[in-house]
Amino acid sequence: MSIQIRRLTAYGKFPKLCAWFAAIIMAVPLAGQTQNQYVGAERCAACHAFDKQGDMFRAWQTSKHAAAYRTLVTDSTKAEAEKYQDLWIVKMGSGKVYGLPTPAAEAPECLPCHATAANVSQALIAPSFNPKDGVQCESCHGPGSAHAEVETIKRSGKAIPAEDVARVLQLVEVSKLKTFADENEIRKRCQTCHDGMCGDFSFDKMWPMIKHSSPKELKHDKP
Repeated sequence: MSIQIRRLTAYGKFPKLCAWFAAIIMAVPLAGQTQNQYVGAERCAACHAFDKQGDMFRAWQTSKHAAAYRTLVTDSTKAEAEKYQDLWIVKMGSGKVYGLPTPAAEAPECLPCHATAANVSQALIAPSFNPKDGVQCESCHGPGSAHAEVETIKRSGKAIPAEDVARVLQLVEVSKLKTFADENEIRKRCQTCHDGMCGDFSFDKMWPMIKHSSPKELKHDKP
């Protein structure tokens, strides 16, 4: 027995699917909650590097976010390799100078705002993820492995074997990415890192430089 899912409604809203498989979920013990991993911006590009889907990848790729990790290596006072006694000297965009016990590219004081998923368990990091890609899509939208796999299933149009149905339903449950209702919510998210430490930050000036949007519902070709 196999099931064919031609279209899942947007991320978790699938009442007919739930009703159809309610008995299966109750009858099949699930082997723990499906973990949603960080997959990296390059994985996102597989779908989001095209105009009809918003071309969000290009907006990211040409932004300073993509270079955020590299700045930890190059934008200290003079050079990251310069060490003053037992401290690594780092100059912030605000002009303040700090001494760190480790290089900035390894420092827990710097990484959370310069690299996605810097402080999460390695179990949540997929092989495709590269921390040196800086502030990536998943910094704001959350881990995307489930989202990517669900989208792949939807595009394939292939039947799902009965033994995989429970796992796919778990994937759908956790595949919803973080979105923002309006620019006020986006501003608050930005300010969690752009809090004055990196210099004067104007949301109204900077947001248009990386602004990106996606159609409300992406259209998938029928198999």
